[in-house]
Amino acid sequence: MSIGKRLFNMARSELNSLLDRAAEAERRSKAGRDPDEDLYRRFSLDELSDEELEAEIERRYRARQAARGPAKGPPPRSSAGARQAHRAGSARPSGAGPAHRHVPADELRLAYAALEVPYGADFATVRKSYRTLMRKYHPDRHTGSADKQKAATELAQKLTHAYDLIEKRSRT
Repeated sequence: MSIGKRLFNMARSELNSLLDRAAEAERRSKAGRDPDEDLYRRFSLDELSDEELEAEIERRYRARQAARGPAKGPPPRSSAGARQAHRAGSARPSGAGPAHRHVPADELRLAYAALEVPYGADFATVRKSYRTLMRKYHPDRHTGSADKQKAATELAQKLTHAYDLIEKRSRT
């Protein structure tokens, strides 16, 4: 498969993913359902009042903090303030573990599609596919034409980014 065709297929898969998401959102809006309703139901949060929901969020946050171990330095004034400061990118205590960026499911689906493996495939399959595609589309193999080399470089960067996303996800 040529690089141009590969790029075209990747763009088509991304477009199809966006169209599927738009159709799903339209279907939900026509049905008059809250898009977050399924999340509330899945995590047994649909019958809680606002105060109970806030208390449950606080309890889960404290449980995560306790599982990480005691943080060095002064305790935060409130856990809600600590979460906001953390989201804003403030300095983390030196004893805290590495920050893991949450990767949206759609971004993961695109990463799996870019590596031509089914969504949720085991990491060994992802690694094998990544190596095969990189051998096939590495920029050093396409030095004959500047356009082909540029396209191969862009494709290699997309493949590497997709592999890195899945690798980070598989470690957590």
